[in-house]
Amino acid sequence: MLTSILKSTRFYNCLGFLLLFSTMLVDAQEKPSKITGEVVDENSTILPFVQVTLKSSRDSSIVKTVLANDKGQFEFEISAAGKYLIEVKMMGFKPVFRNQIYFQTSNQTLNLGTIRMASSSSMLAGVTIEGKKPFIERRADKIVINLNDLMGQGASINEVLDKLPGVKVDQEGRITLNGQGVQIYINGKSTPLSVDAISGMMKGMSASSVEKIELIAHPSAKYDAAGGAGIINLLKKRNFDEGVSGNVFGGVGKGKYAKYNGGLTLNYKTKGINILFNPNYNHNETVIKSNIFSKITNEQNGTISNRNTDINTMLNDHTFNPTLGVDFNLTDKTILSLSSTTEFQHVKKSATSVTYTGSGEEVNIKDNEFLNAIKTSKNNTTAGMHLQHQMDTMGREITFDFDYFNFRTTNGENYSIQNYFPTPELTNSFLDQSQKFNVYSAKSDLTLPLRNKNQLEFGWKSGYTVSKNSNDFINTTNNLDGLNPSQRNRFRYQENINALYGIYSQTGAKLSYNIGLRAENTLGEGLQIDTGITIRKSYVQLFPSIFIDYKFNKDHGLNFISKKFVTRPTYENLNPLVRLINSDNYIQGNPDLDASNGYSVSATHLFKNMLFTTLEYNRVTNAITYFTVPYNDTNILTTRPFNNKHTQFFSLLVSLNKQLIKWWYTSTYINTSKRISKDIFNGTEIENNGILNFTASSFNSFKLTKDLDFMFIYNLVGKSQNQNVFNDANSYVTAGLVQNLLAKKASITLSVTDVFNTYRNAYTQNSVNVNQRYFTNYETRISRIRFSYNFGGNIKKTKASTSADDQRDRSENKRNSGITF
Repeated sequence: MLTSILKSTRFYNCLGFLLLFSTMLVDAQEKPSKITGEVVDENSTILPFVQVTLKSSRDSSIVKTVLANDKGQFEFEISAAGKYLIEVKMMGFKPVFRNQIYFQTSNQTLNLGTIRMASSSSMLAGVTIEGKKPFIERRADKIVINLNDLMGQGASINEVLDKLPGVKVDQEGRITLNGQGVQIYINGKSTPLSVDAISGMMKGMSASSVEKIELIAHPSAKYDAAGGAGIINLLKKRNFDEGVSGNVFGGVGKGKYAKYNGGLTLNYKTKGINILFNPNYNHNETVIKSNIFSKITNEQNGTISNRNTDINTMLNDHTFNPTLGVDFNLTDKTILSLSSTTEFQHVKKSATSVTYTGSGEEVNIKDNEFLNAIKTSKNNTTAGMHLQHQMDTMGREITFDFDYFNFRTTNGENYSIQNYFPTPELTNSFLDQSQKFNVYSAKSDLTLPLRNKNQLEFGWKSGYTVSKNSNDFINTTNNLDGLNPSQRNRFRYQENINALYGIYSQTGAKLSYNIGLRAENTLGEGLQIDTGITIRKSYVQLFPSIFIDYKFNKDHGLNFISKKFVTRPTYENLNPLVRLINSDNYIQGNPDLDASNGYSVSATHLFKNMLFTTLEYNRVTNAITYFTVPYNDTNILTTRPFNNKHTQFFSLLVSLNKQLIKWWYTSTYINTSKRISKDIFNGTEIENNGILNFTASSFNSFKLTKDLDFMFIYNLVGKSQNQNVFNDANSYVTAGLVQNLLAKKASITLSVTDVFNTYRNAYTQNSVNVNQRYFTNYETRISRIRFSYNFGGNIKKTKASTSADDQRDRSENKRNSGITF
């Protein structure tokens, strides 16, 4: 197996080096002529990212367009002799033209010197009117949100995300985009954190440090095919001034128990180096109350037994995440970035449960009591190198990434079971669990702009992952330590994924498109050490994609997307490791799981860049469905993942994002969807025709004074069916005040989540002969106060390496269906 992995890796790496060699050949072609210059305002202040357009003097047709860099400098390369003119444009400034630019031969250089732009602001009765970036920009493959003071000042990223079209942040901190799970990226880098740690980080991160948010519902071929669920990419503000800058924040919250967090972003920049230090700390203490009602039937649908279990869980979580990053400006066109992030998480959980049983309507026989105390420690480290080289100012660029990710979790669980029926019996046990993941990854990306706003992109990636898991049950009854060999599990899984991709795109005045193809080769091998059972997987898949964007006029546009994607099982889902809910309910993985393959088609109509209407259809084969079955022919129930035959998803989404009047902004969306699926379980075919789901969310902001805003969010999730799970409806309201201070460098935020304490998580899971009803009550009504202060200018995030993102995401532990211990 390892030999085949290495052979496959060498094959893809050879293709990668051929790609690199081809770029050298392209770079060695005859040098064209160049036009250079820099742009400043009336006060000689540098204007970064100004749009500079090269046109033909004959008919003013556009030859090419570039953006000035962060120093206001631009450069054109011209391969054909002729007469040209330059147009310089920027919101809030009057356009500037430079005419009569003439080239006769190649390899000439013309420096236009300093181009000064005059402000176009006009004064009307003491009111300044000037150009601004649009809040929402729709592009062929994503939506770009340009954060303004209304959205970003005085808010956390979690608060901002919950206000964006199609994005929902539920009370557990899970984030979805258009009803689908997403990956969170920061400056193009996936966040290698657990669900709880990501939630804490997003709640503590100041939105004032973020310039743009990219909502990528359908990632292109450049991204891992496993990222088909969607990506939310946070782009931090860049600091153009040398010196020290940063942000400091802190917050406290109170529900039934206290919560607090704080952090620092410290950036030091000189001409040749940029250093970032970013420590964050989050503490959360909470209580969770759950109930599970299980009905077990025979093949004739006759009731065998009923169980009713009440569970109370206390959770105490401490997480510390320090990040260190360094950018080295090796040349004007080459940047080397080194970054490292470490996560230290310590969790204490204690749970008590009582189970009653019965065979009829009355479930009143006390069966057992369960006491559980867990200590979990996580130490995760990510180290990466990113090398970026700009071949010219026309946009030709090549990047290299090398990453290493280490994930280690130890879990010690003491539990005691007092059985009452049929005879009293006390059992004490200790469950010793450990998980280790090591990921090694490398990738390279090449961008080649062509004539007339056409562009080619190529890339390769190779990743190797080793996962080791152990699970030991030790009987500690009567102070006798004895390992139970029959309940011992040691599982090792190794996987190699190699990928190549190519993208051709064009950006036009009316029509823009992006056509891509990605090829991925997957080799995996799992070994259950104690039984000797080996599982091997080997397959090659192609993932085509197409993105089309057409502008009918300034008010109407149409966007079309079609692509194929894959969802691979998490490493945890592949491991038959037993995780305890209580004495009667377990959770396990399934090493026989296959990857899920899906096809997605969507069409979106845009009106004035404020009203979006989207129709979407997905079809997924081998989608993961959870079924509950008896554990090893005992009375204990275990929930395991299985592959179904197929799942279909239909959706209609309408989103409105508009400044209704000067003091009222709204972001409101309505989503109607339905899922249809077919399963085969224990030889029984299950048709789930689904139910129509209605989801609505409305964020509204009211400006009370110049520096004081009132905001509220209303979320409604109607009844829904996801394969064999039927979810109840729920709704909640969040409200808050934001007071800006010190010329908006500081802010104080007061907020209350779930104001009326209405959020409940309830669902029913149908597993043919086992039907279970889950009800979970979280601590959701929480009052918070938060202070944030920016100093020394804006904040710059170092460029982080991104080659190990998909493997890291699959190493994360997932909560099972809302029941948490």
